[in-house]
Amino acid sequence: MTLHRQSAVLMILLVVCWAGFAPAANAGSAEPAKQQPISAEPVLELAEDVGRWLASHATTTPAGITWPDNALSPETSSYDLASGVAGKVVYFTALYRATENPDYLDMARGGADYLVSVVQDPALFDENPRRASLYTGISGIGVALLHVQEHLCDPTYKETVTKVVEQLKQWSVLEATGLRWSEDFNDLIYGDAGTALFLAYVAEQTGNEYARDMAQQSAQFLLGQAQQTQDGSFWYFRRSKPFNLPNFSHGTAGIAYVLATIGTLGDDESLREGARAGFDYIRSIAVIENGKIRIPYGWGSESWDGLYEFGWAHGLVGTSAFFRRLQVSEIDESTAAEYEVLSRTTLLNIGLPGAPAEPFAEPSTADDMRFGRAGVLSLLSQCCDNRSGDDDIVGVRTALWSYIEEAAVRENRMAHWEVDAPAFIGGGRAAYTGIFHGAAGIGLAVLRLHARLEGKQAYLRLPDDPFVWPAN
Repeated sequence: MTLHRQSAVLMILLVVCWAGFAPAANAGSAEPAKQQPISAEPVLELAEDVGRWLASHATTTPAGITWPDNALSPETSSYDLASGVAGKVVYFTALYRATENPDYLDMARGGADYLVSVVQDPALFDENPRRASLYTGISGIGVALLHVQEHLCDPTYKETVTKVVEQLKQWSVLEATGLRWSEDFNDLIYGDAGTALFLAYVAEQTGNEYARDMAQQSAQFLLGQAQQTQDGSFWYFRRSKPFNLPNFSHGTAGIAYVLATIGTLGDDESLREGARAGFDYIRSIAVIENGKIRIPYGWGSESWDGLYEFGWAHGLVGTSAFFRRLQVSEIDESTAAEYEVLSRTTLLNIGLPGAPAEPFAEPSTADDMRFGRAGVLSLLSQCCDNRSGDDDIVGVRTALWSYIEEAAVRENRMAHWEVDAPAFIGGGRAAYTGIFHGAAGIGLAVLRLHARLEGKQAYLRLPDDPFVWPAN
């Protein structure tokens, strides 16, 4: 193959075919105001170089196109949103929106065709304890297919998203307090929170009432999993272990985000109160000093004592998304806005893109969307309006762009990033291709920046992005 964005309850108009949607509108680094202005052209060039690199590692199969999770160890190719084919489909769809180059849509279509074949065989999910999840299961496939469906009036994609919802219905377990899928995980990435969020996402775009009902029932189950304290409620990452990871990916911020979203979409005040209780807890553990905020990584392992991170998964980037979600959902808006500003101010004043000032730790992977600097770039490319005169925001954003561009391995109009991977994601030298740790995720941050520079709407919409879904 050749390379070629609440008000309370809002139904999104479907423009293209059945599932079409329009994306939503729109210690600091040293002397940020002195950074040279960013030109949109090299930003898009880097994003396209990422696309060319991903295309060079694509494999065409009878079912469609796949990519290795790690280009340096190509034997593993997964289907999921975090590391696998679904993430690449999302990337190529966003790149197509940015450029209108049909070759990128062809790549996205090829990956989507492969994902259709995966959904047809439920046995492929049997060994995956996170099979229903947003980032590591079938729900992420549904996200990717919804992105492609916007541009391709092929009933196959519509029918497959419906099959994803039907499969989730078959896998669901009805408890006294509500609906669940996982035996253990509560969280956004691996667990029931992410699945519920996906179902709400599908329901708002397609009107699927099964999806809407399951999202509401699952949110009620999660509400019943809350651990109540005198300062609000928190959620364990896993129901079987005392792991309290309070930030976005595995704990309170992410789960309360889901309760706020579904509670507002479904006009359910009990869920909104659950989200408010989660906010109360986050506020109770936050450390605010000298105009900056930090939130502990968590409790349950001695290695987490005194640990603070800045990124999407366990730090201020992700938890800031929760603060924005509360505002969009009209839950403690003024206080949530204060905490969002505190988070952003902190990110601007801890020395990024260089080594973060203590007590913030350098993450295990420095550049990527999940833990690293690409997540900060993505946030600063969405949250802030250049017309506001926030020179520090523009300056740090510019410095982050320069850092990410310089860290890229570029050759023959292709670009990727390499990392000495920590053991928990495989170890060894790696050139990841996916959203969490790889080129697709860093490329999506670059495309966020390009849309900002061009004054355009965001090129993609993910279920856990408060800036673009539900529509504001």
